[in-house]
Formats: sequence, structure tokens, C-alpha cells
Amino acid sequence: MDIRDVLQPFVDSKEDCVIYAVGTGMLIARITEVGDGWIRLDEKDSESIMLIRNIVRVRSYPKNDKGKKKAIFT
Repeated sequence: MDIRDVLQPFVDSKEDCVIYAVGTGMLIARITEVGDGWIRLDEKDSESIMLIRNIVRVRSYPKNDKGKKKAIFT
């Protein structure tokens, strides 16, 4: 299984994701593109590229029963 296939649902959903990475900790951003060994992240006011090998975990932003974003505790 290729990492691009695993990350593709996050790109297609166009919703915020919680990305845990080595060195940077936790990021809340939207994954807009997956390349060969990198991902493009769209944050509120900036855009960045992160190496896939630095990513520990990716999950969709949790929501409550009403569809509002929940608080995340690290």
C-alpha cells in the first residue's frame, strides 16, 4: 500500500486534519496535495510543505454530535 493512497481521503474531503509530526508537534491544516515524499498543507493564512517521513499520525478533526469542532487536548 502506498502512502499516497492512504492520504488521498484527506485530500478529497477538503476538511481540516490534525497532523502529528516529529519536531513540529501538532498541526491543524488542510492537506491539498500529496507528492512523492511530501504533502502540501494549507493553514489559515499560510501554505507549507512537509516531508512525509516526519509525519507520525494524521486524523480528521474531531466533531461533536452537532457537527461543531471539538477541543483537542494533547
